[in-house]
Amino acid sequence: MNLPDDEPAIHQRPKAVRMALILVAITVGLSLLYSLQYFAGSSLRLAVVSSFYDVDASPTRGLVAAAAQDGSVRVWNVRRDWEMRVLPAHDGAATNVAFSPDGSLLFSAGDDGKVRKWDVSAWQVRQDFDAGGVPINDMDLSVDGRILATVGQDGVVRVFDTASGKLLRSLGPNENLGLAVALSPDGSYLAASYGMDIQVWDLGSGDLLETLTGYCEDEALLTSQKACKKAEERWLGHEKLVTTLAFSPDGKYLASGSEDTSIVFWKWDDATVKWESGGHWATVTTLVFNANGKAMLSGGADSKVRSWRLPGAKGKAYYEGHLSAVNGVAFGIEPNTILSVGNDGTLREWETANQKIVRIEWAKYGMQPEWGETLIYWMLFSGLVGLFVLWGLWLLRPWGHLLALMLYILGPVVILGLPLLETLTYPLSFGLKLQIAWPLMVLVAWYLFLVLFLMRESVADFYESPAGSSLSERLMIGQQTRKLRQGIFTTGVWLLILVVLYSVLRRFNLDISFMRHWLPFIMKGSGLTVFVSLVSIVLAVILALLGALGRLSKSPVANGASGFYISLIRGTPLLVQVYIWYLGLPRLGIVLQPVTAGILALGVNYGAYMTEIFRAGIQAIGIGQYEAAEALGMSRVQAYRRIILPQAFRIVIPPIGNQFIAMMKDSSLVSLMSVWELSYRAQKVGRQYFRSLETFIIAAAFYWVLTVIFQLLQGKLEEYMARGERR
Repeated sequence: MNLPDDEPAIHQRPKAVRMALILVAITVGLSLLYSLQYFAGSSLRLAVVSSFYDVDASPTRGLVAAAAQDGSVRVWNVRRDWEMRVLPAHDGAATNVAFSPDGSLLFSAGDDGKVRKWDVSAWQVRQDFDAGGVPINDMDLSVDGRILATVGQDGVVRVFDTASGKLLRSLGPNENLGLAVALSPDGSYLAASYGMDIQVWDLGSGDLLETLTGYCEDEALLTSQKACKKAEERWLGHEKLVTTLAFSPDGKYLASGSEDTSIVFWKWDDATVKWESGGHWATVTTLVFNANGKAMLSGGADSKVRSWRLPGAKGKAYYEGHLSAVNGVAFGIEPNTILSVGNDGTLREWETANQKIVRIEWAKYGMQPEWGETLIYWMLFSGLVGLFVLWGLWLLRPWGHLLALMLYILGPVVILGLPLLETLTYPLSFGLKLQIAWPLMVLVAWYLFLVLFLMRESVADFYESPAGSSLSERLMIGQQTRKLRQGIFTTGVWLLILVVLYSVLRRFNLDISFMRHWLPFIMKGSGLTVFVSLVSIVLAVILALLGALGRLSKSPVANGASGFYISLIRGTPLLVQVYIWYLGLPRLGIVLQPVTAGILALGVNYGAYMTEIFRAGIQAIGIGQYEAAEALGMSRVQAYRRIILPQAFRIVIPPIGNQFIAMMKDSSLVSLMSVWELSYRAQKVGRQYFRSLETFIIAAAFYWVLTVIFQLLQGKLEEYMARGERR
């Protein structure tokens, strides 16, 4: 469209452009207003579940209690059809709960640094214990209910008499953060975790009895963890922070869980490891023994609950269903049931016979906490960037329009698409799902309306090129603007498909924590995969070029040899050729390393297919090129090197690129020779843990990323080789 030489005033701009400015301004204002009022502490916010941090059950009274992030303690009466009561317990998050042995008292700890003792019959606070005024990381109650211990973020362990609330003993502080505390069944001993170590104290004398720390299996030879692993000796104990502790009912053993995903059972009186298990794929968050000490439950940040058989610490069963980390576990009120709570804001009752969920109770209905927090920061970010966008649109700059499209297409696809699709998978009725998701749907509808308005012809054309520029500049800038605009929409479509694909894969019950845990190990094979692919393609190109020249040669020897090579290789499976190179040649006394055999098999195989590609590319060069070279006095070799082959390469680049992409995927066949490349590592881990789908998805994702990168490089190479055609 024709624009005046100077930038038009606001009243001179088309009505649609002025309306677009108003819509963007409204979007920016509402985004900033929502984020700022949220950070100011207003109650106006999207519904987000309140995470649960701990759970305990009182079989004597049929009660279940859970500590919630919003500072409350939820209490359910199982015998009254799970009737729920909400106790406003703490100013900060409630971190721990514990019932007294007879169920008449309930203790709760929180981030406000207090422990509250509740009278269950009246649901009133009977007494407060001062735990130093700092957030409490963990709390434990002795089996007889007489002693209560806490560890706070100040690293101090405090021990209380539950009857009087009197502080009996204070231990610490320690230079390392105390994350967990556990009391022996009779209340005589106390264990606290500090970093990777565990200290055991005699509460009567206040003496430090033992420090449980990791050690080498052959302690006489090596004491350093690094040196122990280098010597291929087994390291016993934890390698990262200890996060949870629990004494066995007989007091002989102390179980500890760690960020390194392991569970260790210590014979604490002589500081030795009795058993060691690795049943989780992320941080172990909680441990609980049953009353007879023959079983134990563990929960982890991998969203799983696991049961263990004792003695021996043998895994019995997995309980899968939580949407995020499991923070608390307990044995249930009913026989053969267990309870678990997590960051997803649900309390779940499981049937142990078949690991089936029999009941789900929610703290409140809403999005998962991570999505709620992400949305807040997105609103703040989009509001601040939106001010810059608004400025660009006001000044009629093309980048302002492009940035607006990028902001309101790419961001909402991820920030709104993922939580919206996840909410629709909740085990709730459609009405409750709609109750949670409707604000996201409204936001999606608004952003869609805004983008459609920005893409109206009158608006898009107006911002296609800067006002006041010459016609040639406007044409050139307009072409670049349209190309960038197309790229933004293409990226948006890709992101949308990826979001939907991720949501579909989540329904396959993929173990995301398992994938995250083994990702570094599997990806260590990517370097070898790339090396095999690159060397093989170089070999294939050389063989293909020689084969093509042989096919075009008038020499019967060269032509016949090339024809036989192509026929033999293309007529036999690649798998058979791999076996011949690796297993057949040793019968002739030629023993090749697996990587070398794989490179030769791939290079020779793809060289045969690419021979025909090169031959077709060379034959596509017109006879006039040969005649021109001859007229200039060039020899046949000079003509091919300077004229024919450069033009042929430009023609064959796309099909050769396809062959290279296929070769990268076929490089997985070298795994048959036990080469530790990507596919072999994925196959090995997947078979070992019966999670082949997860490991091969990791491998497939890498191959796909590699393919995308090569496609971009191929496109750049094609543009470079075709530069003469554009002049």
